[in-house]
Amino acid sequence: MRDTRLVVRAFCLLSLLSASFPWIPVGFAQDGESASTSPFAGLRFREIGPASPSGRIDDFAVLESNPAVFYVATATGGLWKTVNQGTTFSTVFDNETTSSIGDVAIAPADANLVWVGTGENNNRQSSSWGDGVYKSVDGGKSWKNMGLRDSKHIARIIVDPVDNDIVYVAALGSLWGAGGERGVFKTTDGGLTWANVLKTDEDTGATELVMDPSNNKVVYAATYQRRRATWGFNGGGAGSAIYKTADAGRTWTKLTKGIPEGAKGRIGLDVYRRNPNIVYARIEHPKESGVYRSEDAGASWTKMGNTNPRPMYFSQIRIDPNNDQRIYVLGVQLHISDDGGKTFRNDGAQKIHVDFHAAWIDPANSNHMMIGGDGGVGISYDKSKTYVWLKNMPLGQFYHVAYDMKTPFTVCGGLQDNNTWCGPSSVRSASGIGNDEWFVISGGDGFQAQMDPSDPRILYAESQDGRMTRIDRTTNERKAIRPEPPEGEKPYRWNWDTPMVISPHNPSTIFVAANRLFKSTDRGHSWKPISGDLTTNTDRETLSLMSVKGKEITLAKDDGVNSYGNLVTFNESPKKAGLYYTGSDDGVISVSRDDGANWSNLTSKVPGLGKGAYVSRVAPSRFEEATVYATFDGHRLNDFSTYVYVSNDYGQSWKSIVGNLPKGQAARTITEDLKNPEVLYLGTESGLFVTFDRGKQWMRVKANLPTVPIYEITLHPRDNAMILATHGRGIWILDDMTPLQQFAKARSTDAHLFDIRPATQMNAAGDRSREFEGDMQFLGKNQDIGAAFTYYLKSPAKKLTLTVKDSSGSIVRELGGDDVKDKTAAGINTVIWNLRVKPLPRPRAPQAGGGGGGGGGFGGGGLDGPFVLPGTYQVTLKVDDKESAANSITVQGDPEIQISPEDRKIWFDTAIQLHGLQKTINEAADRLNEVNDRIKAIQQALKDNAGAPAAIKTKVEDFAKKFEPVGRRFGIGAENPFETGNFERLNENLRFRFGGLKGGIMGSTSRPTETQMRQTVEIRPLLEKAVQEANALINALPALLKELADAGIYPVPVKPIGQ
Repeated sequence: MRDTRLVVRAFCLLSLLSASFPWIPVGFAQDGESASTSPFAGLRFREIGPASPSGRIDDFAVLESNPAVFYVATATGGLWKTVNQGTTFSTVFDNETTSSIGDVAIAPADANLVWVGTGENNNRQSSSWGDGVYKSVDGGKSWKNMGLRDSKHIARIIVDPVDNDIVYVAALGSLWGAGGERGVFKTTDGGLTWANVLKTDEDTGATELVMDPSNNKVVYAATYQRRRATWGFNGGGAGSAIYKTADAGRTWTKLTKGIPEGAKGRIGLDVYRRNPNIVYARIEHPKESGVYRSEDAGASWTKMGNTNPRPMYFSQIRIDPNNDQRIYVLGVQLHISDDGGKTFRNDGAQKIHVDFHAAWIDPANSNHMMIGGDGGVGISYDKSKTYVWLKNMPLGQFYHVAYDMKTPFTVCGGLQDNNTWCGPSSVRSASGIGNDEWFVISGGDGFQAQMDPSDPRILYAESQDGRMTRIDRTTNERKAIRPEPPEGEKPYRWNWDTPMVISPHNPSTIFVAANRLFKSTDRGHSWKPISGDLTTNTDRETLSLMSVKGKEITLAKDDGVNSYGNLVTFNESPKKAGLYYTGSDDGVISVSRDDGANWSNLTSKVPGLGKGAYVSRVAPSRFEEATVYATFDGHRLNDFSTYVYVSNDYGQSWKSIVGNLPKGQAARTITEDLKNPEVLYLGTESGLFVTFDRGKQWMRVKANLPTVPIYEITLHPRDNAMILATHGRGIWILDDMTPLQQFAKARSTDAHLFDIRPATQMNAAGDRSREFEGDMQFLGKNQDIGAAFTYYLKSPAKKLTLTVKDSSGSIVRELGGDDVKDKTAAGINTVIWNLRVKPLPRPRAPQAGGGGGGGGGFGGGGLDGPFVLPGTYQVTLKVDDKESAANSITVQGDPEIQISPEDRKIWFDTAIQLHGLQKTINEAADRLNEVNDRIKAIQQALKDNAGAPAAIKTKVEDFAKKFEPVGRRFGIGAENPFETGNFERLNENLRFRFGGLKGGIMGSTSRPTETQMRQTVEIRPLLEKAVQEANALINALPALLKELADAGIYPVPVKPIGQ
């Protein structure tokens, strides 16, 4: 369904645009419909992970009739499904309008009926929001939004176990403002309509729902009054309470007996399965926080103990379904009680990442349980003594990503609650980028990472509130380098995500920003403040949340926000050293044009902004000194509009470049292209957008990206690659931005072949044994080896070919047919040429004893030809038999291989000679395989015909005996030595020997050895003789077949080799 916001455009304008461009720039498709007509559908980003740190888990939904099937709801990484106990996962929510999941539920009576509540329920300053509840009737294959779009955060969903159409939803409402859809909602018609059956006030929503397992009319609910602002948090109020209904939500009773009076914070609930009169709660309270138990179905409560770690963020409590004395309280650690909650130990999950938000205990086997936290999913089979950690969920919540100048380049980035990690953007190993390729350079919540472009040994990392270090990559030693005030001065105010930047003009110069800006010219050894306070310096104790002054907040006061009034973005102009821009969390944007000597406050010059809008990014232009871009994120003011601006006069005036961006796209970051000043990239709460005219019109770049917040877009200047720091799905890379840089030109043509990056030859390394490590693994995708031919088509092509010619005009490769399958759609398509000559057709004949020359396996060889010689090649794009575009490509040899041009030529000539002979040997094998099949068929027919003449039987057996040694030379009809253990006869198999020879030569880009050169000469006459013997048998076959025909048997003759 098209976004209805676009329909209001005048028809005449649409007509004009349609005439000019085959695609009208649009923003977002509703209800998960991806824009299949997008010109960018053919672009491919590489997901490189990592999965080693994983990310925040919010909930589980387990099919209790088959616990191997379960869903995992994540904070910002969408919904994941497994059908094999977590051995493998599929993502089932990648194309909806949000990736933040608060809860997921499976209908007890229908395994295919799944409900999802969007918007995580953990109340953090980094929490993302959603747009209501979704329903799937096919096990997650497709989804439909069923309403409650203004709930923002869904905490719990219960599907009635008797009637699937009855569903209860706990809606928290916006974390950042009042109103919206809050409380408990109920539908009796499968989500077509909703009734707000429990509602308190505009500041209070519902945070928990549990149902009596023996009576579906009895439901308990916990309400929660809370509010965040940029400056802090108020985590409670009179609205927080426990309610009970005994009539399916028609009426509700507030439970008070034994519950502490006054303001309360977040409350968690659970009902004991074996005796539903037993109910547990963990209650946040200024004085009586702790675990409470009821033994009379909530009529009265007894405090059991004080354990209640950071309830604002956790607040989940679970009763062992088979033992009401075994209680689990989730927190930074997993707290376990075996005396009903009186005492707890906190060693429940020692080898699983901390901060737990989700738990499930198998009702049929209490030893089997799952926990989910900020580091992923753990499964225990011994009642939480030990755990299996699922290492195949790349859910990293990156804030930033940086690169170095190695080849391939390394990336480093900080993750929410998961340290700062570095890893390769690609590896030589053919299997891909394993989790073990990544390494940690700093702890805590990871944020900024920087890599010295002149020395890959020097790294920087920053954890929460400006705790920054310089790291020696070789030793992993870490030096603390945060500037500190002199004794007696006020502390600097550092943001949770502190800006840290290496100067684009001098890698020895770095900047960090607190409430003022600091500069170091010696890599952090010494610092100089180059500004005063660049914020409003507001005392947050005087500000109010839910009518309570900051100094009077008593519950979860300012949780996660250590200070207010600090810088959150900084950049130095790439065009001019000493030209700086800063932005603060309280909405101040500033500029200095003289290396910090003087500063100007630009805030009042930005039109259309709410007071205090968070400055999410300042981005000085790479091309024009006076131009700067800025994004503002208003969601912390409960304003979910999109704010993107440009100034062309050093910030003295600004204009909005929101253009046609859809509403609700909170802008996280903006980046100007490396080569084309007209092209800008925007990262939002839901994905990536691009403009080709500096913001007049925007287009969504969905491609194969999941819906996910994009916090930073980093561009590699040497590789022309785009690196995305997603907050929920790890790091993704677009290896070549050329199609986006040249798209404006391309879309004015019928067909366009984009400029082709130089391509480097490389034999992928078989240096790992990932294929023997089982199925529970994640492997980041390597960059394709070869040349990427990317082209634009105005209309779908019926026939398409790409022809590669060398400098003499000879064709070295033609890509068409299956090579371009699914690559002929309108828009951008990419075909990879592996830099080799044309491969051989796959032979039909199986190879006894391994692949040999017949397509891989033991013996090497394979069907691929050798790499072409390095040089410049011409590429022609032909569409529907018409030459439509052309370009050139430079092919480079592997830089890790030292070989002279003369030796390379000898290597190539030898390999190409063998490649040509291999075609003959494979054809011979196919023909002889047909003969072998005929012989077997004839032998069976004669066996079934007792009256067949003895002479014919003798001739057939004589023919079969003559065939046996000939066939064996081509691997036909021979025993498999890998089954029999008889390897002595392998040498008789020319196909095997040939494959080994070719594979040995092609496996090393070097001058062939003397042995290989000699064998290349020796094997040709052996092959010629074997082919002659094979043809003699094939030519003799018709006479035998005639005699058989006279006896009533009519097999089809075999064509001679070469005909």
